[in-house]
Amino acid sequence: MRKPSERRVILAGFFMVLVCGICAFGQEESPVLWGPILGAIGEDYIAITWKTSRAVAIRFHYARAEVYDETGDWEETLVFEPHKGVAEIWLRDLIPGTTYRYQIVFYEGDAVHPRPIGRFTTSSPEIRSFSFLVYGNTRTYPERHALVAAAMTRNEPDAMLVFHTGDLVEYPTIERFERFFAAIAELALSRPFITIVGSREKDQPTYYEFFPLPAGGGKASEQWWSFTYGNVHFVGLDSNVLIEADTTLPLHEQIEWLQADLAQATADFTVVFLHHPIYSSTWEGGVNRPLQALLEPIFITAGVDVVFTGHMRCYEHFFVNGIHHIGTGGGGAPLQEPVDRAAAWTVFRRYNTLHYMRITVSADALQVAMIPVASVIDGEIHPVPGRRAVTSFTIMRDR
Repeated sequence: MRKPSERRVILAGFFMVLVCGICAFGQEESPVLWGPILGAIGEDYIAITWKTSRAVAIRFHYARAEVYDETGDWEETLVFEPHKGVAEIWLRDLIPGTTYRYQIVFYEGDAVHPRPIGRFTTSSPEIRSFSFLVYGNTRTYPERHALVAAAMTRNEPDAMLVFHTGDLVEYPTIERFERFFAAIAELALSRPFITIVGSREKDQPTYYEFFPLPAGGGKASEQWWSFTYGNVHFVGLDSNVLIEADTTLPLHEQIEWLQADLAQATADFTVVFLHHPIYSSTWEGGVNRPLQALLEPIFITAGVDVVFTGHMRCYEHFFVNGIHHIGTGGGGAPLQEPVDRAAAWTVFRRYNTLHYMRITVSADALQVAMIPVASVIDGEIHPVPGRRAVTSFTIMRDR
């Protein structure tokens, strides 16, 4: 029979063990809030971001895929001091046209938190065959966005890049962005994820903090941007600047930058992204006149091949003055009701469909396909199996 004082000592010891166990369990929970997310990419560099809830040490491993796949060994390891919050690194001095494997491992005392192994392929002028994906309007319904992102990941394992046409989240709060990054976690682990400014992201500093974008101009030199991958020149614009009657916005700065950029481009194909479409059956008369007046003459002169847009929450394809205009807004936002009358220049349109675009590049052609993910009928989601295109078309190099 133990004395009361002995029982108190035993109970106190048990309590201390319990507290230590709870603390240890808390530290075992991953400090990673999101990431890694791939971003801007070129011939000899790539950008990566992530975010942690606590200060943790980091080791960044990477190697050429041919080396890692054969030996299981990393060629390079970067070691970082403990850091909390958003982190952004740029790997440089990479080999053009080379596939790499990489992994980020977080250390917190004795706890180790490895992230999945990802991959990426640097650009090269010699690349003449690859594919990239385009989608947009992912706001409001994270579960719908996750469905589309999972379909892209599953259906397109070899896609090199992913582009988003804006309106990423309903409101640019930290919590909504965290749900956004959860949806694209696997998709952006192995495909550089490049965005443009939508109407929901404009003027938000977190947008530029979270996404490492190609160099261009405007805010953070990322408000509009361009880069070349293989034989395709990509241009991303901020259409908010172009449609709003605010003279303080850098409208002329962006237009002058665009003209200079396109004049210097030498790639076989030119692809442009902007959030607000020039052409849509939703616009009165089927066309946004201010955007048309500002951009169309530049696009025609430069020989732009295709323009991808968001904003309208449906799929629309127009062919005007030798340029294909694709509205792709089926990434998860509330889908809009069908417009009874199709605008002039309409090639094809589809409503009430979650979808993404797959673009297959070859030396002399771009094949553009709209891939349905699910139909939305009276608010109910009806997934579409497989990856068969609803509609597709081909753009020849010497059209």
